[in-house]
Amino acid sequence: MRLSRSCAMGVLALVCATAALASFYDDYDAGIVAVRSGNWNLVVQKMSAAIKASPKENDRARTYGAIFINYHPYYYRGVAYLNLGKYEQAISDFEQTSGPGEENLGPIETLMARAKSKLASTSAPEPQPPAPVPAPVTPRPAPPTTVPVPVPQPLAPSIDPALRGQVQGAIGEANNALGAARGRKAGSSPPYLQAIQALADANSRLGAAKNNDDLNAALGSARNAKLFAEAATGPAAPPAPVPAITQTRPNAAANVVMADSGRRVRAALEKYFDGEFDDATRQFQQLTTEILAVLAIRLRSRRQLQERRPWLFPQSKEPPPLGRRPPAEVLLQADSEGVRDFGITGD
Repeated sequence: MRLSRSCAMGVLALVCATAALASFYDDYDAGIVAVRSGNWNLVVQKMSAAIKASPKENDRARTYGAIFINYHPYYYRGVAYLNLGKYEQAISDFEQTSGPGEENLGPIETLMARAKSKLASTSAPEPQPPAPVPAPVTPRPAPPTTVPVPVPQPLAPSIDPALRGQVQGAIGEANNALGAARGRKAGSSPPYLQAIQALADANSRLGAAKNNDDLNAALGSARNAKLFAEAATGPAAPPAPVPAITQTRPNAAANVVMADSGRRVRAALEKYFDGEFDDATRQFQQLTTEILAVLAIRLRSRRQLQERRPWLFPQSKEPPPLGRRPPAEVLLQADSEGVRDFGITGD
């Protein structure tokens, strides 16, 4: 029972802390909107609520996650008090602020001088009518009252809230792309490091943005970060080993038999390109007939050859090398009847 009560109290504290953080940012943002519309009473209300939740000003105050804002509530509440005629409160806020936020309504020194001048003019006693004087004395005219010149208010730069949300969404997409790159083991690749730098630049520009141009620059950096993260690749897989080609006995025998045929093909081609077409034709026909005879003999099983001529090539021995003998001579030695059947030797 005590454990359940402790868990409930912890959850309640966490919810209250989250609500306070959200209230600080929401009140400040609503106060900025009221500044743009000139609703000074609402500015005082929202900035006072923001100060109550977070009284310390900061050029990079954290709101949600990696989102920062230029947080200066005393500055805007002081401007609101100045426009509402509450000059003492305005002077107090101007003494506590460090400068303007994203909406620059004028330098602090100018606003402070204006508030003090207004306070001095309202607290000064009204001029009394001159007392009656004797006729011989000429009365002196009262000095004219100095009227302070109003300070022109600079136009506040406008920031599109929709554009700010678009930048925040692009930063979220870049973070997701970086997570996917880490899943691909691409954390050490150059595109990943470029994505990290671009994302940091986008967060910095968003936190210090004072106009839509700054937001557009932050949006470009966030999109570049996503492109770099998507281009990051992991280490390449090692190449597959090339299987070694095993030299079999049939392949070795075929290479031996066809070695002389290749030489004879080159000789026939030389005859052909030299214009001796009849000699080339005879050599090609002779070579074709011999190759067909070799194929016919190779198709006979080795067992049949052993049964007919066990003395030819015993199974326990390798056939003798051909050397430089022509295929017809080898075939005649191996199977004289088959070679004569094909008419190679001319017998």
